[in-house]
Amino acid sequence: MVGRYSQLSPVAFGADAVDTTGEVAKELGLQKVLVVTDVNVEKMGHAKKVLDSLSAAAVDFVVFNECEMDAPDYIVQKGADLAKAQKVDGVIGIGGGSVLDSAKAISLLATNDVSVAELLDGARNMTPQANGPLKLIMIPTTSGTGSESTIIAVISDTVKHEKIGAMVPPSFAIVDPKLTLGMPKDITVYTGMDALSHACEALTSIQPNPHADLLAYDAIRRIFKWLPVAVSDPMDLEARENLALASNHAGIAFNDAMVHLGHAIAHSMGATFHVPHGIACALVIPVIIELVAPVYPDKVKEIGACMGLGVESDDPVKIGLVVANHLRAFQKELGVPTLEDLNISREGILGCTSYVANEGLRFLCPVEPTDQVITASLAKMYDGYQ
Repeated sequence: MVGRYSQLSPVAFGADAVDTTGEVAKELGLQKVLVVTDVNVEKMGHAKKVLDSLSAAAVDFVVFNECEMDAPDYIVQKGADLAKAQKVDGVIGIGGGSVLDSAKAISLLATNDVSVAELLDGARNMTPQANGPLKLIMIPTTSGTGSESTIIAVISDTVKHEKIGAMVPPSFAIVDPKLTLGMPKDITVYTGMDALSHACEALTSIQPNPHADLLAYDAIRRIFKWLPVAVSDPMDLEARENLALASNHAGIAFNDAMVHLGHAIAHSMGATFHVPHGIACALVIPVIIELVAPVYPDKVKEIGACMGLGVESDDPVKIGLVVANHLRAFQKELGVPTLEDLNISREGILGCTSYVANEGLRFLCPVEPTDQVITASLAKMYDGYQ
């Protein structure tokens, strides 16, 4: 098999990297930018660091701070309208995954004479827009989505109740681990599990490549070693540095190799139950590991090794079960809730079958995602993690 690999954009990584935002904007030739964020990121002072850096570099800016969870379409439309009215030549997103997704979509909508509904319809049909996005700088404040280094912007269609992935490549990523210091335990856990799901699915999609594999294995090792440390001590900079790197590596990995059925299921849960994406990913990834082990037994065994687990068996089914159960135990220790904890019944989660069966990412799964496979996977999410 011939695997292609690449990287979308440069990454500035390290403590205080956010202070180079103005310098990066100048490198990209930007004169006036829209800074996309939310009120919580503003309250923590992170957005101010960006604004101060832009001011020092004499780059003009306008702030849009109305982002919401799951990047709803109406927020994207409002941000794009502001970008057009202010005639900005670039967008800077600083925040968690929903902020970065919103910033990406805003940068694309701002350059095209279409509504956000038309943009999402085009994304559904894989129809490119006439114009590319504004230049785009991504600055994550969580360690999970890897969105700063992926081409995907996941937007919520609030009319059709779907999550749609639009193609929007970033121009530059700034990853500053200090921005994640003090992150609450639950967000630390869920974002870490999001990154883990990216790594595991990138390793087991139908289009893996050696570059993505290396980055994904590295991400898994870092997450298993450092996520418990960050949960125990939210101000541990070494832990935050490793988790930020793991998230970025996993994002780069899945941008090439892509995620598959696990994310199709996670998107269905987000659209149907408004479950935070990282929780949905945490609940589904052990099921996916069991599902793909017969196709990729050596890779699943190596995933277990990266988790610190020695798997003696050569039986693919046993390998998958042992690694999946080890991951479930890890999640229990970190406090990942069950579906029952989330007030989602067994019948409720099985009701997501139709959504998943129509979600495009399912086709990248190495096991044919029939309705029976999807339903069985959803059932195992409920039955296998109590």
